[in-house]
Amino acid sequence: MQIEGFTPEPLAQAAVSSAPSKVQDEAKLREACQQMESVFLNQMLAQMRKCTGAGEDSLFGSKDQEMFNGMLDQERAKAWSQNGGVGLASILFEQMKNQQM
Repeated sequence: MQIEGFTPEPLAQAAVSSAPSKVQDEAKLREACQQMESVFLNQMLAQMRKCTGAGEDSLFGSKDQEMFNGMLDQERAKAWSQNGGVGLASILFEQMKNQQM
C-alpha cells in the first residue's frame, strides 16, 4: 500500500541515528562503573567513621552530625571516584566492556 507523500527513507534514517553507538555505550558503562565505585567508597568511608567513633562527642546533636557526615562522605566518594578513585571503576569497566562486545 502506497500512501501519497510518504516515503520510508526518513524512518530508516531515524532508526540508524537513534541507535546507540559504541562510543555512547562505553560512555554510559564508564559512568555506571564510576557510580558503582562511588557507592563502594561511600560505604567504606561510613564504616571507617563508625570504627573510629568520630563525632560522638560533637558540638552538634548526634543526628545532625550523623546526617552531615553522611552527606560529606557521599560527596567525597563521588569526587574521589570521578578523579580516578581506587581503580575499581576502571577494572569493572574493562571487565564489563569485554563481556559486552
